[in-house]
Amino acid sequence: MAEYDIIIIGAGISGLSLAHYCARAGLKTLILEKSDRTGGAFHSHSFAADAPGFWIELGTHTCYNSYANLIGILEDDGVIDRLMPREKAPFKMLVNNELKSIPSQLSFPALLPALWRNFALKKKGESLKSYYSKLVGARNYDRVLGNAFSAVISQPADDYPADLLFNKRGRRKDILRKFTFPGGLQTVTNTIAAEKDIDIVTGARVTAIEEQGGRISVDTDKGSHGCDRLAMATPASVTAELLKTAWPGLAEKLARIKVNKAETVGVAVDKEAVSIERFANLIPRNDLFFSVVSRDIVPDPNFRGFTFHFKPGVAGPEAKLKRIGEVLKVKPDELTRVVMKDNFVPALKVGHEKLIGEIDAGCAGKNLFLIGNYFSGMAVEDCVCRSLAEFNRLALGVR
Repeated sequence: MAEYDIIIIGAGISGLSLAHYCARAGLKTLILEKSDRTGGAFHSHSFAADAPGFWIELGTHTCYNSYANLIGILEDDGVIDRLMPREKAPFKMLVNNELKSIPSQLSFPALLPALWRNFALKKKGESLKSYYSKLVGARNYDRVLGNAFSAVISQPADDYPADLLFNKRGRRKDILRKFTFPGGLQTVTNTIAAEKDIDIVTGARVTAIEEQGGRISVDTDKGSHGCDRLAMATPASVTAELLKTAWPGLAEKLARIKVNKAETVGVAVDKEAVSIERFANLIPRNDLFFSVVSRDIVPDPNFRGFTFHFKPGVAGPEAKLKRIGEVLKVKPDELTRVVMKDNFVPALKVGHEKLIGEIDAGCAGKNLFLIGNYFSGMAVEDCVCRSLAEFNRLALGVR
């Protein structure tokens, strides 16, 4: 059995950022990842020979200069000088199969009185629907904002906690406001995964976790490993299932956090075949998908790319491609460069912070560390902040 100071299950940005902090502190660090690639939602898909050098994002689409901890990791790894800007392109709404500006879909007679009446409205304890319906009027929420929020979080937005969607942060004035990399955002996770002091095993499905006397054993279909500390960087439902033997009380609480799925389809299309105007994000009203994110913000001379985040279970592959053709106004036989994957996001509800408080209390004093996108928000920086906080808790007990 291979021995490590810490084993991290999950090689998305949460697991990789914790591994970065642990390895720099001199801990012998192992990441176990069940898929054949690292990066999780950082997934910049290249179409290789079909579209040489062209990539699209299948998960995370944007990073910002307010992501201080992520930027710190990029500085540690010496890639901060490789940042490239995203060109400006508008956000649009899709209404009756036509692109419309967002302001054109707002009812200003409903907006102004609502803003005036609810100037001091607080987000705490409110859902997105309850808070923003009061703030901008129910009609504007139903027609515009509710659809926009669903596009942001790739799931129905109405019940999501209003105070967990946008967290205010200071900005690094010396860093591009929005940025990516020449090869896409997966450069971030590829860079961390390549750090020499981090061991990674991909294609390793964890089959059992046991804890006895402070020592933890992790069995996978590729072998067994032992460690002093264990970190879980998997969706809450997966973490609950894996911990039900070693920490059943925590597993029960984690199982209360449900997970939603978005069925993602990415396409690359010959530039001359697409007449639809440039846009950054397309927000539909009552459609099969939550959003469309365009590669127009990193223009290419030969291709345009689009990522459709479909609602789960509403359409099969052929129906999805048919709808994509209708939206882009291209013929079905022109959609030859296609990639599909599933993305999973936490379905958080009002009162979530109380449950997280119980989970954190259950971890106190244990050699178990929980990280991911279901604690204080789904943004990349929320994930890295949680990883740093758990590393700091870990560091207090390093032996």
